Amino acid sequence: MLRSAITITLALLLCIAPIPLLCGNLKSRSLAQIHIPLWVDPPIHSLAPRGLRATLNGKPTSIARVLSPTSDIVVLLVLDVTGDVSLVDAAKQALAKEVDALPPNAWVGLLRAQNGVSVIADPTPDRMAIDQALQTVPETGKAGLLNSIVPVARLADGILRRSGVRVAILYITDSDIYNYREDFTNPVINSSDPHDLSRRFPEALIEEKMSSLQMQISADEAPIFIIHLRYRTSRMNQAYQNGLKELAEFSAGYGWSCRSDAEIPDAIHRVFAYIRSAWFLTLRVPTGASDGLQVRLRLPERKHSRMAYRARLHLKTK
Repeated sequence: MLRSAITITLALLLCIAPIPLLCGNLKSRSLAQIHIPLWVDPPIHSLAPRGLRATLNGKPTSIARVLSPTSDIVVLLVLDVTGDVSLVDAAKQALAKEVDALPPNAWVGLLRAQNGVSVIADPTPDRMAIDQALQTVPETGKAGLLNSIVPVARLADGILRRSGVRVAILYITDSDIYNYREDFTNPVINSSDPHDLSRRFPEALIEEKMSSLQMQISADEAPIFIIHLRYRTSRMNQAYQNGLKELAEFSAGYGWSCRSDAEIPDAIHRVFAYIRSAWFLTLRVPTGASDGLQVRLRLPERKHSRMAYRARLHLKTK
């Protein structure tokens, strides 16, 4: 099963340059199902469709399939590193350790976000190959996370929809909002006007960019996780880091900014544990459902369990 999924992955990765065209082809397939990542706390060992209740826009729907935390998984690891070598080296060491600890049915692909998305290593179960590829990724260039989110999300979405395996995206970044080719600083337009809104809302361009990205990935189903290796305290970078966190949470993933070098291994360990613990539900979408879907899940027999899942998404148009 997973090997056939990776065949699809390789085809997608090899065609990553024209990905909007490829994703256009994906839209032609049936949209009768959606895939929802789910986490249950405290963890459970079994979960049958009959033990769940699901609604879409308030109307009951059926669950076609449940993939457990032991099911096949593809992790797309995306590096956006441009700065402090010591931070990046600590991250690479932690990543190699966590990749080595993955189960045999986990495949990992390595990508780089600078200057457009580039493939460093195709998805593989070969841990040594990923470890060696990690060491080849340079720590130079301009930040590329924001420019890569959409193509990577669509790539992961294509894998998830066509292969039927669990998929997750993990970004490792040390990006600084001032290191992008695009200027997000919202410079003051009229310095002599105390009422100039660019004075009062310098983060406006960052917030607009994050809102735009949320809309662009609103129909992509793979969760996104973002580990930022260096927490920065400037007002603009705080807005940027908060935006990354909200963007990840929008996809049902999460974002975390490390405040010290010592936090990096622990943050990476926790995110891998979280990714591995994901359930994936396939829900049937009723005919005539609206484009915007509100998802609600319940576990009637486990009333004290807490659940985290993708609660909002849009249908891809045919």
